[in-house]
Amino acid sequence: MIPAAVGDVRSAWQADSERFEQLFDEVGRIAQAARQAIEAGRPQELGELMDQNHALLYDMGVSSPELEQLVWAARVAGAQGAKLCGGGRGGNMIALVENENAPAVARALGAAGAKRTILTQVG
Repeated sequence: MIPAAVGDVRSAWQADSERFEQLFDEVGRIAQAARQAIEAGRPQELGELMDQNHALLYDMGVSSPELEQLVWAARVAGAQGAKLCGGGRGGNMIALVENENAPAVARALGAAGAKRTILTQVG
């Protein structure tokens, strides 16, 4: 069974393929740039790319009010970048956070309605 968000994107693409092809191309460009930022150890650049990717996913209709609230809360609390992840509309998101900001971002996410936060360190 195809998740609703995926089916909705397919329908929107069929209705306006030129616009969606441009969105898909931009998502691909961002993914390549994000890989380069990770490999080069440039977290600030990666955070900006995460934000750009989230905006494109929003434009595709994959986000939800709950996800928007969580992404916004993370950014306001000090995340370098935040975006939805997974199939969309499911309430999963990821935030890139410096160690010293992690507790504040986790608290902000909880206050914004997150059921659970998982802190991990990449090193």
